[in-house]
Amino acid sequence: MIRMTPEDQIAALERKIQNIKKKAEEKRLKANPAVKHIRAALKAVDKGMGACSEAAIRKELGEARATLVACLSLTSAGAAMVSSSSGEGSSRRANSVALNTNIRPDQILEYVIKNPGLRGELIANALGTDTKSMRVPMKKLIEQKRIRTSGQARATAYHPV
Repeated sequence: MIRMTPEDQIAALERKIQNIKKKAEEKRLKANPAVKHIRAALKAVDKGMGACSEAAIRKELGEARATLVACLSLTSAGAAMVSSSSGEGSSRRANSVALNTNIRPDQILEYVIKNPGLRGELIANALGTDTKSMRVPMKKLIEQKRIRTSGQARATAYHPV
């Protein structure tokens, strides 16, 4: 049996406290009727995107999803729920909807022209893909000077040139 130092024990207890606080905040937020309905709508849109084969309908559903995500992220804890429901540590979205990993630069450009100033995360959600799959085509568009950026890191927004 490995003995933990007092500092390790304190760190472990602090992590447990943070997890308890996070769960309590998520529970409080889930009790909010507006958040419940927005999350249900997100789930329905995700199912619709997974079942739809028409690109135009998928695109519109993607835009609706981006709007719902933006509404959910308006609450401080809602942002955490959005990231936890579709972020790196969770596989819920990847399992419920097959991601489009063959995203073309012209698809991205068309969406950015119609929706200037959005972050990559929202663009990826709207196009039914993830930010990792968008990285190469987005870089091509930036190098070709067809898209410009503003902001840094996750706050980077994309604009048509």
